[in-house]
Amino acid sequence: MGTRAFQRPFYVVCFLTGCLVATILSRPLDESSAGHTFQKRIRMPGVVSDRKDALVCHAMKMDQDPSYILEFEPHARKETAHHMVLYGCREPGTKKDWWYCDDMEGSSERSVCGDWSHQIIYAWALDAPAKKLPKDVGFRVGGTTDYQYVVVQLHYREKFKDGESDSTSGVTLHMTHDPQPLQSGYYILASYGYIPARQQEVHVDVACMYDMDMPIHAFSYRTHSHNQGVVTAGYRIRDGVWTEIGRMSPQQPQMFYNTTNGGVDIKKGDVLAARCTMTTKDREEEVIFGATNNDEMCNFYIMFDTTHQDDLKVQMCTRSSPEFHLGDYYENIPALASSLEGVNLRFPKMEHKGHASHKKHQMRLV
Repeated sequence: MGTRAFQRPFYVVCFLTGCLVATILSRPLDESSAGHTFQKRIRMPGVVSDRKDALVCHAMKMDQDPSYILEFEPHARKETAHHMVLYGCREPGTKKDWWYCDDMEGSSERSVCGDWSHQIIYAWALDAPAKKLPKDVGFRVGGTTDYQYVVVQLHYREKFKDGESDSTSGVTLHMTHDPQPLQSGYYILASYGYIPARQQEVHVDVACMYDMDMPIHAFSYRTHSHNQGVVTAGYRIRDGVWTEIGRMSPQQPQMFYNTTNGGVDIKKGDVLAARCTMTTKDREEEVIFGATNNDEMCNFYIMFDTTHQDDLKVQMCTRSSPEFHLGDYYENIPALASSLEGVNLRFPKMEHKGHASHKKHQMRLV
């Protein structure tokens, strides 16, 4: 089938509590475009986690003049935290030095931001290394952007023992005030809802038409699910042809990988789609989508660059599981969308065994 079903943009409510992003494999920085660089070190100021799965935040004001993040250097340990997320805010949820920030959908003193303005800048998980952006690319903050504050949110695994505190977790931002030729941004495909229990293989699908006038160039991707995730794949669909942006197991390190085809251009009228293949054969009850490790997520992150110089916002595409199915719109879904065939896994022993199909590819995929 064609793309007629996507002629209207989707209007849905999205939550991204606990969404993870991590590192990118890319070219080294080109100092000729970066010029003078400086660092901002954001560390948790002696925070205390008084419960399991606590979400704790700390904010830092950005410079009045616009600046460009060139590299994210994380300081965290997987033994301590499930993940660390950096959000951009116009105002933080509170002026306190640190606070519990488990209100991701409201505007309160337990919110990440004080005005519903939170947008993802970076995130870390599973001891992922530092993230450098490609040559001539920067993530703009401060100035006239909505990123007046950077808020670090730590999702701690356990309640701290008496006398314990955290003054080391955080991130170092490597930055410049020199304008970069290309801006970096995110397009995120994500699902909400639930998946049924006791299933050998479950497909969770997301798709939206890209309706922005601004062309973008996808140079990196990241997949994310929790314990039930087996394979996540993302595609650009143009004139009926599926181009793979990336395909990876969410059980591998939480990092951004180079796109499958060395970069994918995206323009208005393209459809962006993702499929998460999961297994719930070990679960006795339906699995809801949510923030805790016992819940699930189906997220596909596209990191792009653009020559567009206006302030950017994170672009979102969300769909409901199990209501939305790519098969209702397309008959030529790539067989490899549910397979790890041909994928270079850094740690093969981390994979689920025997859950994802490994059928041979039987359609045009460029």
